[in-house]
Amino acid sequence: MSNMSQTSNPGSPESLSVPKNEYFPIQRNASPTPLLSLNRLPQKQEDKPSHTITHGENSVLSLACSDKYLFSGSQGPHIQVWNLTIFQQEAVLKGHMGGVLCLTLSKDQKTLFSSSGDCTIRVWDVDTLKCLYVIQACNDVGDLFSVVYCDELDTVYIGCQNTSIIRFDLSTKERYRTQQLPHSCNYSKFFDDIPTTIACEIVSSVEEEEIDAKISAKQENIHRYEMDDSMIYMNSHDGYVYSLLLGQNKDGRILLSGSGDGDVKVWSITKNSMELLKVLKGSDAGILTLAIQDELLFCGAQGGDIKIYDLETYHHIRSLMAHDDDVLALTVGDYCLFSGSADGTIKKWNRTFEISNTYRDHTGIILSLVLSPNKSLLISGANDQLIKFWDLNSTDNNNSLETVVTDTSDVMLYALKKWILLRTVSGKPKYLEECFRGAKFLMNVLKQLGAVSELIPIATGQNPLVFGKFSRIDDLNKQHKQLNILVYGHYDVIDADKAKWLTDPFEMTAKDGYLYGRGVTDNKGPMIAAICAVSELQQEKNLKANVSFLIEGEEENGSIGFEKTLEKSKNMIGEVDVILLSNSYWLDDETPCLTYGLRGVILATIEISSEESDLHSGMQGGAVSQPLNDMIQVLAKLISEDNYVMIPGFYNNVRAITTYEEQLYERILESYPSNSREEREKLMSKWRFPSFTIHKIDVSGPNNVTIIPRKAEASVSMRIVPDQDIDEIVKSFKEFVEEIFSELRTKNNINIEINNKADWWLGDPENKFFKAAEQAIKQEWGVGPLYIREGGSIPALKLLEREFNAVAIHLPMGQSTDQAHLNNERIRLKNLQAGKRIFKNLISKISEI
Repeated sequence: MSNMSQTSNPGSPESLSVPKNEYFPIQRNASPTPLLSLNRLPQKQEDKPSHTITHGENSVLSLACSDKYLFSGSQGPHIQVWNLTIFQQEAVLKGHMGGVLCLTLSKDQKTLFSSSGDCTIRVWDVDTLKCLYVIQACNDVGDLFSVVYCDELDTVYIGCQNTSIIRFDLSTKERYRTQQLPHSCNYSKFFDDIPTTIACEIVSSVEEEEIDAKISAKQENIHRYEMDDSMIYMNSHDGYVYSLLLGQNKDGRILLSGSGDGDVKVWSITKNSMELLKVLKGSDAGILTLAIQDELLFCGAQGGDIKIYDLETYHHIRSLMAHDDDVLALTVGDYCLFSGSADGTIKKWNRTFEISNTYRDHTGIILSLVLSPNKSLLISGANDQLIKFWDLNSTDNNNSLETVVTDTSDVMLYALKKWILLRTVSGKPKYLEECFRGAKFLMNVLKQLGAVSELIPIATGQNPLVFGKFSRIDDLNKQHKQLNILVYGHYDVIDADKAKWLTDPFEMTAKDGYLYGRGVTDNKGPMIAAICAVSELQQEKNLKANVSFLIEGEEENGSIGFEKTLEKSKNMIGEVDVILLSNSYWLDDETPCLTYGLRGVILATIEISSEESDLHSGMQGGAVSQPLNDMIQVLAKLISEDNYVMIPGFYNNVRAITTYEEQLYERILESYPSNSREEREKLMSKWRFPSFTIHKIDVSGPNNVTIIPRKAEASVSMRIVPDQDIDEIVKSFKEFVEEIFSELRTKNNINIEINNKADWWLGDPENKFFKAAEQAIKQEWGVGPLYIREGGSIPALKLLEREFNAVAIHLPMGQSTDQAHLNNERIRLKNLQAGKRIFKNLISKISEI
């Protein structure tokens, strides 16, 4: 259509909006075009979390965040430790015997303090994730709702349920050592106001953890220190002391306490004392949370208000009617305030106390908020048992703000997220334009990351190849031959049915350390990781080889047109010494692998048709030759009752297993000691023996049980292995089918169509490039990879080896449960990040060979 020529320049800001639906009926408004710069985060406001972690069965009561870890506490006695790089659990800190109500870190992030319903404070080493010592109450002061640590005074302040505040000088702790275990309750009194039936459910959900914690507490060999009565400031408030906060003003170093009595008290603190300075009188609404920014004190209250005080004058400035229910969490960022409420929302407030954003992804009460140390992430916990991470850079809607991404991991995830939005489904004409946009997006990414890139057209109605080249940094010594590496992959994907996915398949979703979306593992994720790896080497001036990328858009459609286009483009691609790809998966979820073999494939269609039209079985049944009956008889004779393929010569020329291959199987089978023989046969059947599959039978006519269809069409495939000849198998298959059909007494006609074919591939695991890959994988994962073969096929692989007289190395990046081609496709973030580092390391290694 002539209107298509009016599409805006993909490099311009206008291209962020999609042309009207009458031009591109299958596109959505969210479908992106290449951006002006990968170093600028999108200006479009979004209020969805960048990652979500499932905490378990318990509500998230408390959070603390260091540069490396997120710590979370709940009704259960354990503290979960989450790795902020891969968003997965790093450790579980055990020791408390009640719910973990508050977590706080020292300024240097070396020490974590946790308060609990078991009347104890535990002090943890953040580096070793071990408990250093325990501070425990000498009597029942109730739940320890809040704890803060003053680094300058080396003193801990604790807010208690019995209305007291405790001051414990850690420099004097050795005077108070005890051997006694603390008094603890069956469950935290924090839940006393919850209806009985719900409270019982909470107790039941953590009972097993508490029993485990009690056993651990009796067995652990750590120092315990008991709070002395002189440390306890009784009746500090007339209600529970829910929140404590450290600050400084004209009166010096201060402690602020918020209570269920509605008051905020200001205490002057020194090394040896704590004295009341001021009472900021409130209403009957209890103060549940506190935050300070500059000289302003923010107080989250019951009912949904946020009260604001000037700490220099102690005047009440104003109250914000912030939420529809209690304000349970506050935290401050750069010139902004975040509030979390029992109404399920999180709100961001600017310096003029206006709402600049609202986050609504939780389905329960917001119980805790914390910012990452660099203020780039807002982290929220709720009673929906979820922890959510909000990227404050990408959700900021200030159009004048341009935030530069300095971390290449951020670039990788940002580019992948935008690429997943593009539904680059091959083989379906309605997606052709979006595939073209996906190719242009990739070309733009390659250019922005330092490559020379262009599109290579194939034919009308087919998706182009994307070619990119990163040039090596000139080595004046030139001790090694200039190496040329080609990375092969594909940007097209299999279509996805949104109704069968847990998330939108064409919108990348991050949860529990995994990225979900069509193409995240097959093959957009690995390709983006490889591109970022080479870009990093180039930026670091360590790229000692020329690295080209050849990424096609028809791989899922049989690589149609790839061979002819490759022949025409060989001069542009240039010399190739080694081919790298990552388009398969580990054998399980734990052990890294190297793939050294793939089966070939022959895709065929058998069509049997009548010269008659579709007929009614009641009128013509028994009087005509029926194509579907003939088809069933033909297919039945292709496979025996014991699943043996009857095509003559089908099992000829299968390469015999070698001693070295036997050794590779033995290492794999170490994981299956009980049924290793059965597993060995299963693996060999999938990897190194040919197979025949009937995929489906389609018939003509309406979908009606009374119709005799005039045509039946069967889709079949054959997988072939080394050293079989693909053309001989095709010839034998066609002749055998025609022979079977000729024996039928039928007036129907048969037609056999070979839709596509791809040859087998077998690498040499003992060559120097595979050994370099093995070393790179072992350095990353700490264990050597399993050498495996795959039952599937990659049409372009052997063709590339033959055309360039180069060897190929296949590095699986994803796990066995990645669900490629299936619903809820995913890749573990840890694997994607590791895959980038492996590519980077491998390219450096083979550049020196």
